[in-house]
Amino acid sequence: MILSLQIALKFHLGSNNNVLISLVSLISIISITIGVAISIIALSTINGFKYELSHRILAIVPHVEIEPVNTSFIDWSTVSKRIRQIPEIICINPYINFSGVIEFNNKWHVVYVRSINLTKNVDENTLSYFIEKDFSWKYFCENTEQIILGKGISDTLGIKVGDWITILIAHNFRMDNKLLSSKKVRLQVAGILNLNSQLDYNIAIMSLLDAQHLYHKTSDITGIAIKINDIFSANRIVCKIEKILNHQVYVRSWMDTYGYIYRDIQMVRVIVYLSMILIMSISCFNVIATLILSIKDKNYDIALIYALGGQNILIRRIFFWYGLIIYIISGVVGTGLGVFTSFKLTSLIAICNDLIGNKILSKGIYFINFLPVKINGWDILSVLGITLLLGVVTSWYTVLKTKKVDLYKMLK
Repeated sequence: MILSLQIALKFHLGSNNNVLISLVSLISIISITIGVAISIIALSTINGFKYELSHRILAIVPHVEIEPVNTSFIDWSTVSKRIRQIPEIICINPYINFSGVIEFNNKWHVVYVRSINLTKNVDENTLSYFIEKDFSWKYFCENTEQIILGKGISDTLGIKVGDWITILIAHNFRMDNKLLSSKKVRLQVAGILNLNSQLDYNIAIMSLLDAQHLYHKTSDITGIAIKINDIFSANRIVCKIEKILNHQVYVRSWMDTYGYIYRDIQMVRVIVYLSMILIMSISCFNVIATLILSIKDKNYDIALIYALGGQNILIRRIFFWYGLIIYIISGVVGTGLGVFTSFKLTSLIAICNDLIGNKILSKGIYFINFLPVKINGWDILSVLGITLLLGVVTSWYTVLKTKKVDLYKMLK
């Protein structure tokens, strides 16, 4: 095996004398390298979108929600106790969510207010990463009439931390026709929530107790927010909750609202793998052509090896290594190029945004407004493994189908 590899390397070095073989071999290496690099970059980007979905969007969106079918949800504490037996549930928090219209300096903007239970410091650690500087949870206290606004809203209306805003809300968060009865409340902006996503343009956060005081509700709530340890098992948790709760409640998961993003991510991942295999398969024809041309070009050398006592299996191993070396070089170079580009991709996209003057991922359109990248070692190994597997199959199949050299004709 070592002898055949050494001879294959010498054949590669000697192929520089044949311009056609060198050109076809170079085209093969370049095409496979580009295919490997693009596959790694695409998969890293897909992993980045999946990571941001789970750690950015779902930092504010509950994994599972329970809401009443009837007009009140006074017995929510009983419901919470019954579902705590599910081991996958991390925490359970009541909430009051409502819609309103913000007014500031004669400018208006629709907002969806989510409340959090500050008596349980569950969401603090997660949300703190996305709240801009000059904010402290200890100042975001209950009964202080404070609110946290999304950055998109604050930028649109020109609101800064410390400003007082007016919100037009319904008298009752359960009213069907909210426009017939409404009231104005004054709240101070305590912080700016910057998720770099669509949510920045319609989300606001306030404490649960403040929301209850706004509606004069001490026991009634909108629903229950549930955090689970595995966000991708949310639908299974929903089924468990529905089996436990026999009375009328509406249970939904984040899959019902943002599941399309996850499904799109998984679909694109499959498309990337299929595209990579297709590109590699097309590149195989270049490698096959290189092997056939090299075997014809090295007929005299092959005849000498036969004359010196070499067996047919040695010739096959030599040209097997000859073709596989192309895939090894392409795979290693493509992997390095793909990993390097993935690390720099976010900054490269930012530079492109500055040059063209527009966001490639526009704010308010995509669920995040930047291109995330997260490199996964298993994806790199799978891409490299598929490349080498195709190299092994292509090289060995081509060698097996090559006719044996006529020793008499070559040496006479």
